[in-house]
Amino acid sequence: MQSRTQALTVAREKIFDVAVIGGGIVGAGIAQNAASRGLSVILIDKGDFSSGTSSKTTKLIHGGLRYLEQFQFKLTKELCSERALLEQLAPHLIKDFNFVLPIAKGSGIFGLKAQAGLALYDLIAWKKRNVKGHHRLNSKEVVAAVPSIAGNKISGGLRFHDCITDDARLVLEVLKSAENLGAVLINYVIAQNFEFEGNRINALACRDRVSGQEFRITAKTCINATGVWSDGLMGKIDPDWKNHVRPAKGIHIMLPSSAFDTNTALFLPTEEGRYVFVIPWQRALLVGTTDTAYEGSLDNPLASEEEIQYLLNVVNQYSSENRRLHRADVIASWAGLRPLVLDVGKNQTESNTSNISREYNLFEGKGGILGLIGGKLTNYRIIADEAVTRVITKLSHDHIASLKPSSTDRIMLGGWTDKDDYLTTSAEISARARRSSIEPATIDHLIASYGKDALKVIELVEGDSYLNKRVCPDFPPIMAEVVYNVKFEMALCLEDILYRRMRLGMIHQGQCLDAAPKVARCVQAVLGWDENRTAAELKALTSTLEEHLNYQTAVKS
Repeated sequence: MQSRTQALTVAREKIFDVAVIGGGIVGAGIAQNAASRGLSVILIDKGDFSSGTSSKTTKLIHGGLRYLEQFQFKLTKELCSERALLEQLAPHLIKDFNFVLPIAKGSGIFGLKAQAGLALYDLIAWKKRNVKGHHRLNSKEVVAAVPSIAGNKISGGLRFHDCITDDARLVLEVLKSAENLGAVLINYVIAQNFEFEGNRINALACRDRVSGQEFRITAKTCINATGVWSDGLMGKIDPDWKNHVRPAKGIHIMLPSSAFDTNTALFLPTEEGRYVFVIPWQRALLVGTTDTAYEGSLDNPLASEEEIQYLLNVVNQYSSENRRLHRADVIASWAGLRPLVLDVGKNQTESNTSNISREYNLFEGKGGILGLIGGKLTNYRIIADEAVTRVITKLSHDHIASLKPSSTDRIMLGGWTDKDDYLTTSAEISARARRSSIEPATIDHLIASYGKDALKVIELVEGDSYLNKRVCPDFPPIMAEVVYNVKFEMALCLEDILYRRMRLGMIHQGQCLDAAPKVARCVQAVLGWDENRTAAELKALTSTLEEHLNYQTAVKS
């Protein structure tokens, strides 16, 4: 990525076709789509890229199996199609994975319904590439796949396939692709106000949150892709704006792999008719999610003790007696907010929001600003395509005539030119990394996280062997990534690096806290922080880590 200073200079000088507000997966997809058509694009985010909902998902690129229960067939078909495509476009980052749905004893009707649902799921997806069908497992096969499960509690299970990813890294890959196509990207810039020419927005009055300087972005059209913050932004333009967003809170916890022995991901039915995932991710176990209405601060949702215990209890319902989970097993927790579409014609005041549709909604506000809410990580490309198509109609006829069709269904992510390039270059990256004594687990991690840019991380290790040291003792990321994140991925603070670029703040918050001082010193050397700035960064990160995990309580329990 280009330097932030360069991006700010261009932002002040250029007139853009499209200004995108919001740097999550949908905003990133819009920037990529618009740039691929030949539009000039600028994207800003008031925080870091993917610092909201898009870094706090269940890490799934999936067909939406549970949406079949809500008869959302169109959405499921759309998600299955996109899952197959994205697996081809980002082979390093989006991986097929086994899932097992255990069938509890005495729930024969549920088992029949689940098998019928998976049969329909397979039917919807059968024309897509690389789709593998489901099959039944007996109780012994389930226990073989999940040694920590209580074999006496289940009659069998169903195995099916979906894909897992790293959501924040996916956002960064899409943003890098957008920038390669000409988009300008800037984090930590807030849109404070809007300027009008006649009845149309033609400029954004912005403030750089790093320098405090105010500046103006001139753009012919504007898209609000801020998710749960959409209504707040629309209220700046129109004081009479009626809310369109129903925030729903979902929390996740992380466990060490040793806490619950499984060779597969799990899709656990709950007593209230929901599902909880247990997913091997980043050499730990991700457990989630909840789905409840949310009324608090949009900027700082936290996992409550009650919600953490709820997830532990669900897993314990399936665990053998000697493998039961306890609060002290939790090594990280975090919460995200889904921007569900508010339907004012229906009663949506209940605390459980799991039955609210996951379909997305596009709308137009005062001044011609286009807004969008809802949707999933998996279908970001489809949402983006519809949004850009709508925006193009607001441009002059001559300009429209010069545009190309979107090509995002053919643009590889991760720097690869095609699947063969991925396979060949990955092998070259591995060989080069081994010559620098980089561990096999770290090699796999670098390729999965950075794609072809893993070569740049390896170059840093070749120049300084200290950078081959692990950041945290139990996980593969190395210190070279800290330097790479700052120099090439617009990471500005410790939280950007440890939470969103290499994910350690979301995997093991205790080890991340211990590693923070050496990471801060490394960044200090690269960016020239003084002692006061370094101390302030450490204080901010420590506060975030302890707040999210309730760290001291967890360690002492």
